[in-house]
Amino acid sequence: MNIPSKISPELAEEVGWHIGDGSMNFYNNRGKLRGLYQLRGHIEDDEEHYRSRIKPLFEKLYGLKLNIRKMPSTRVVGFQVWNNDLVNFKKSLGISLGKKFDIEIPKMFFKNSELKRAILRGIFDTDGGIYLEKKNKKLYPRIYITTISFNLSEQLLKLFGELGFRITRYDQLYNKKFNRQRSYILTIRGVEMFHKFMKEIIPENPKHKRKYKYFLESQDL
Repeated sequence: MNIPSKISPELAEEVGWHIGDGSMNFYNNRGKLRGLYQLRGHIEDDEEHYRSRIKPLFEKLYGLKLNIRKMPSTRVVGFQVWNNDLVNFKKSLGISLGKKFDIEIPKMFFKNSELKRAILRGIFDTDGGIYLEKKNKKLYPRIYITTISFNLSEQLLKLFGELGFRITRYDQLYNKKFNRQRSYILTIRGVEMFHKFMKEIIPENPKHKRKYKYFLESQDL
């Protein structure tokens, strides 16, 4: 595999995918500890993004061939790679192994606005959404990102603020099979901020592009 030689916007976007949809760790495999990297999204909503954006960019960055698979039993689409060098490289960036309760954006991606926008794009394309609410006979947009990491929520507030976005955060407690987990929801509201977000962050997930196109068409009615 290839090890990226520089901190580029493409690498920033790919790290953003990991923060949203990824996981990695070392596991016992045939008597040896081996690194396993996985990236998985929603089987219906995200398949096009995985095939049109994630697969070619990941292969370009790391020189690895990916097999994008649909897993109906768990309702996900994505890939997994057994590769020690890949997991060790990501670990060297400051990405932790195992559960992502305290995951953070590595500080190296704070260096300039281009890197900030790219990593926010990656996080949003995998862990974010757009909600269009009918309000006063028009659609009112809300952009949101949800995370279980308080540290990441703090960083998102900081980065979006530095890029000129008005953003708010609230938290809520989920109860899934008696395992209570607090989640943090970051929200950007309003038409002005929606246009700014789509123009400057430039989401690549087709489901977000379609939602924006639908919103624009509704404004002309």
